[in-house]
This record gives sequence, C-alpha cells and structure tokens, in this order.
Amino acid sequence: MLPTTLGSLPEVKEEYPGACLVERTARLQQFIELGPPDLCNIYKHSINAKRENGEIGTFLYFTGVDTSSIASIAAHLQSLANLMTSKLQYWFGEKKHWKVPQLTYCSFNAFSKVDMRVTVHIPGKFEIQVLNQDGKQIQDKVNADQMEKFWLETFVTAIVRSILESEDGDDVNKVGGVVEIRKINPFNNGITSKELLNDFLHGFEELFFQGTKLGSSVDIPLPTLINNYLIDGFIKVIQLTQSYDRGLEILDRLYKIEPSVVSIIAKLQLLKQDEIEAVKTMYKGISDNKRDSNLLVLQAEYCLDKKKPDLALEIAKQAVKSSPSDFLTWSVLVKCYTKLGDYENALLTLNSCPMNSHKEKYQLKRVVPIRSHEDLHLPSPLDVTMDEVSNLQSNDISYEHKNLDPQLVNLPAANLKSTYAKAYDLLTEIVAKTGWEQLLKYRAKVFVMEEEYRKDRKAAAANGHLRKSSTLSSVNVNNVKVSDDSTANLESDVDSTTGVKSPIQERHTENSLGEETPATAAAAAASSIGTDSANATATATATANDANTIADQEYEDEFRKKRLCERWLDNLFMLLYEDLRAYTVWQAESLHFQAQQMEYKKTTLEWEILGSIAYRLKHFKEGSAAFANALSGRFSAKSQTEMLKYYLKERNRLLTRNALVSQGLLLYLSSLSANYIQNYSKLMNQLNEKILESIVKLLVWNHRWYSDFSPFLLLSLSDLVAWEGSLKIESSIKALYNEGKFTGHGSGSASSGGSSSLKDGSKDKFDTIGNHGVVEMMKDLNDDYIKLYNLSNAD
Repeated sequence: MLPTTLGSLPEVKEEYPGACLVERTARLQQFIELGPPDLCNIYKHSINAKRENGEIGTFLYFTGVDTSSIASIAAHLQSLANLMTSKLQYWFGEKKHWKVPQLTYCSFNAFSKVDMRVTVHIPGKFEIQVLNQDGKQIQDKVNADQMEKFWLETFVTAIVRSILESEDGDDVNKVGGVVEIRKINPFNNGITSKELLNDFLHGFEELFFQGTKLGSSVDIPLPTLINNYLIDGFIKVIQLTQSYDRGLEILDRLYKIEPSVVSIIAKLQLLKQDEIEAVKTMYKGISDNKRDSNLLVLQAEYCLDKKKPDLALEIAKQAVKSSPSDFLTWSVLVKCYTKLGDYENALLTLNSCPMNSHKEKYQLKRVVPIRSHEDLHLPSPLDVTMDEVSNLQSNDISYEHKNLDPQLVNLPAANLKSTYAKAYDLLTEIVAKTGWEQLLKYRAKVFVMEEEYRKDRKAAAANGHLRKSSTLSSVNVNNVKVSDDSTANLESDVDSTTGVKSPIQERHTENSLGEETPATAAAAAASSIGTDSANATATATATANDANTIADQEYEDEFRKKRLCERWLDNLFMLLYEDLRAYTVWQAESLHFQAQQMEYKKTTLEWEILGSIAYRLKHFKEGSAAFANALSGRFSAKSQTEMLKYYLKERNRLLTRNALVSQGLLLYLSSLSANYIQNYSKLMNQLNEKILESIVKLLVWNHRWYSDFSPFLLLSLSDLVAWEGSLKIESSIKALYNEGKFTGHGSGSASSGGSSSLKDGSKDKFDTIGNHGVVEMMKDLNDDYIKLYNLSNAD
C-alpha cells in the first residue's frame, strides 16, 4: 500500500469542534441497510496561532479501514495524528503546523444497528462509545462477549460496505458524490491483508444467517439468506483474492445446515472457471429442489452464455413460477424471449416485471451536510501524477457545461434508477434487434395503450348494451363466474327470441300438415309478388348488419387478447424515443459533415453524452468512437472507464472466436490458419496495451481523488496479468511511464481549498508536472496484491 500523505486527506471544516459527531448522532435513526461511510473527526489547533483563534474541528469519511477492534482503529488514528503533526500543511494557501490532541472514529454496525465510536486522546488514553439508533450510549450495558460480537459485526459491515460501493467502476468524482472521503484498499497491505481476509471469511461464516439485516440489491424485493449484501460482498472478496477453494470449503460446511447455499457454490465454481463441477452442482441442486429460483436463474443465465436460449427458456419460466415477485427472474425470461426472436412475448413479459420503486442501488451518502464549498479542503496529492490526468483544468470543464448542446441536456433515460434502469436496458435490447418502427408494430399488436383504453371505454358507453355485454362476457370467461348484470342480459336475450321460429321448424310444421291446396298456392303466389322487393331489401340490410357484426366481433376478439400497457413501460417507450431521436440526429449530422469533408466538432462532455446514448441503445461501435473522440480532447474518467469496458468486451469476443477456430467450428478461418494466428496475436497485443493504459490512467485519477480501491480496476488488472504475466506488465509500465521532473510543495500536496474540485493549474502551486510515482504505484500493486494472493500467472 502506498503511504498516506497529507495530499491524500480531504477535510471539511466544522462550524465548531465536534459538530459532525452531533449531526451523526441526530441522524442515526435514518441509517438503513449498510449505512453511511465511516466518519473521522479531527480536533486540531495551529501552533503558530493563539489557542483560542487556532482551534478548529475537521472531518472526513473513510472506507476500507480495519475496524475489527479498538486497537486497530486506535492505530489508524494515531498514524493520522503523527502525519499531521510531523509536516507543515498548506491549509487554504497558508502554511500551518498543527497539533492534534484528539481524534474520533465512527463506524456503523449494520447487524446490530449501533454506532461504534473510538476516541483517542494524544498523548495517552482512548475511550469507546456504543450508541444505539436512539443516540443513547449502551456500552455500560454490554458484556465482553457481546462487545466482541459487536466488533466482528462492525468489521464485516465495513468490508462489505467498501466492496459494494466501489464495485461498478463509476467515476469517483461524479456530480453530487461524496468527495471528502478516503478509500483504502483493504487487500493491499502485505501480511496484514492476509490476516484481514482470514478475519472476514471467519466473520462471514459466523454471521451468514444474519445476512438479511444488511439489505439486498434492487433486483430483490426483500433480502433472503441467499440474496443479500453479505453474500454479494463475500463473492466479490473471493473473486478479488481468488480464494475460491477457501470459499467453497466455507460454503460446503454451510450447505450441511442450509441446502439453498448450493446456488452460491455453483456461482463460485463458474467464477473459478470450473464449469464441469458447476454443471454437476446445478443439476444436483435442481434435482433436489425443482423450485430453487436462484439455481434456476443461474442455470438459465449459463445456457444464455452458451448461446442456448431454447434451453434457457423453460428454465426461466420455471424460475418465474418459483419466484414471481423477483424482478431478476422475470428479466432473465425477457432475455430468453429476446434471444429467440419472440419479441411479442418479450414485451408482454417485460410488462409483467415487478418494479421496486422504493429501492435504490447502494451508494455512500453524505451524513454531515457541508455549509459552504469554502469549507472543503481538497489537496492535490503529488506522490503519483501523470501529465494527461493530473493537468486537467476545472475551467475547461465549467466552459463545457455552460455551452452544452441544449438537445443533449438532461436526457431522461440517463437518470433512470433501480429496476427502471434495468427494464430500460431490456427494452433497448429488443429495439436493437427489431428497430423502432417494428417495435411500434409489436407494441400495437400486444398492448392496449392507456389512451386507447380510455377511448374504448367511452365508445363502449356510447354504444350501450352490445359492448357492455361483450365486455362482461369476457370477464366471465376469465374469472369462471357470471355476474348479475350478465345473467340479466342473457335472460333478456332469451325473452326476445322465444317467438321466433327457425326455418327448419317452419318447414317441419308445414310438412306435418300435409300438402297445400291450389287456393293456398294461388294466394301464396299472389302475396309473393308484392313482397319480393321488400324481401330483397331486407336481405341486403341483414347481410350488411351481419358483416358489421362480424367486424365488431373480430375487433372485440382482437382487443380482448391485448393487455393494458403499464404506465411505467409506456414512459420507457417515450424515453427510448428521446434517445433514438438524439442518436439519429447525431448520425445524420456526422454523415452530412463527412459528405462536405468538414470536421464534426463536439466538446468532450458532448462526445461523452453521445457515447452514453449509443451504449444505452447497444450501438457499442459508435459509442466507443464517441468516447475515443472525447478522450482526444482531454482526459475524462467516465470516457476512459467506458473505453476500458469496450476493450474488455472486444477481447472476450476475440477469445470466443479464437476458441471456435481452435475447435474447427469456423472452417473458413481455419483454412487461413497462418494469417489468422498472426492477426489474432496482433489484435490481442493491441487490446492488452490499451487495457493496461486505461487501467493505469484510471488508477492515477482515482488516486488524485483519494481513492486507492476499485474492485473493477483490480479485477481488470488481475485478468490482464493472467494473459500477459506480471513480468511483462511490469516491463511495459517502466517503458511507458518514465519519470518526469516536477516542482511542487514539499509536503507532498497542493492545497485546493474553497469550491475548487480540480487542480486549478496556477503557477504558484505547480511549475511543471509530469509522470511521477506511476511505476511505484504499479509495483506496489504487483508486490502487495498480485503476488500476495498468487493471482493467475503472477510469474
């Protein structure tokens, strides 16, 4: 782990010393699920100033700190105090020499819903407080065994919180996010990290049956033993450290008590790439319990990955029957129908998905509001810098926001959350296959839109009895019962037809009376002459009425087969239209500029938004081109992250294609084996170089914003090492990132107080800045992470 510097500690000034602790206590009842990040309160005063004028209180948030005991937290606080007192700190442009007499660290225990607080007085003593959600201290009422359990729960909560908050690789400095936070990598600290891993695995096994207290993801309406944040964190920890064998041992022991753990066992086996054992586990588990929805979903997703949607379909249907209230099961069924090209059923299934509007994806939230941006002290760490990343100018970004294309401002699809974002993703999968026009035809075929439904109701009211009886009869068929109104209608129909005889009955009566007389025949002939014209008119009218009745009946039948489109899905169609409109305008403008041989110019922010639109619509090639254009203007963490995901996707596609060639399934490429192998090697090398470049830039950017922990980047790096080997990666980094001289403050930080959120580039803070510390940062990751856990192909 890189040593902590003053430049890697963001702070917020308090209104008065200890104000953040009072605020946190007042908000304890609002803490749900995993809770907020850990809070560190620092009481310090300047040696150069008078005591009454130099006393201030500051605070910042932490994740990834070892909170397994009082001693580990006290050691962390002591190291912070030593750092702040050993060097001068540039505090809002002034040199300050601090004395730190007191620090307090708070960590929320999501299992027992208590806030654990450790206060260190320097020099000398430390004390502990345990606050319940009412803000009352209960440490005097807790015995030693209970206190030990509290610390175990607090530690496991803290690790799960740090893992899940950072797992998706989002920009660490996103708008509205918590910037005054230091994210520490808990698995990159040598032998200490090994001990921490042991403690976490022990804690997971100990607390497995209490995992529901931590909450669950947006896919699951209510947490279960198998679907909760504790399980999610456990799987991610095993994946990061590649401790699959140890994880499986723990799960095997739990399986004897709780058989439903079999789905987690199969999931770990798939992550371990032990597919044969995973398939056996899934088969046995489903044989034992055919209604295990978690295992059915896993099996269906496995079949989809193997390009077998026909096999996945029946499994997904069974999963929905087993767990009809879970969005996840329905979403897998939608994917199956989409892969099979059954878009009507895909839309109908999507319309049936249960939506969780009350749940949001877990993210860290600010507990103590910031009074003013002038209270934010955001130093720039100088121990790791890179020209392209560290020289980012805040003025350029502000200009781009002010001059943003109005058509790209606040596209609503970008702000979707929870299951609505996932449902929109499923809808874009369908439109990517069908196109917009065809999608509208499918929608019209299977759905009655709300406006159409209202018009039909009005028409039914105007038409009166006929539509009413047909509607009621539909209800009777579906509910297998007859209402009073429909019974009355049936009775009135019978009464109105009792005096009418059928033609067969009339003919039978005439024959039974014997042959007709000449007088009768003459009379009939005379009367028929006068009635022929009237009969013809009546016949024509009856035919027309019959045709209208048939048409009405066909409309009724067609209308009755449709379903009412849910309002939220109707809204998603509108959002999809907005995205498609923006994308179409962009493509048309681009083609026009190409035809005129003119350069199509956009700002980095605009390219970034266009790339996001293309990605949402599953146009990954066009989206990657937009993100590449964005990066050609300046560095953007979001664009770089999306490009990294694209490179990883392309490499997986190339690997899959190569596997098919190796098996002789793509014969036309196998016949050109020499050329193919050469091109394959070249493409793989190019992709791996781009992946490495993206990882390094994002690591430097994260370090700039006080974050040294990103599971997404760590997994991407370990995956790259698996293909290239750590020795080759280390050599490439040394060759690419030479040390560049720079001039800065001796404390290893540049102050950027006030509202500044990026380096302002002023000459009094930086004369020059170049590549510095990149090689050391990557070497630290290689020694204390890659080799520590003996990750794949770590030489």
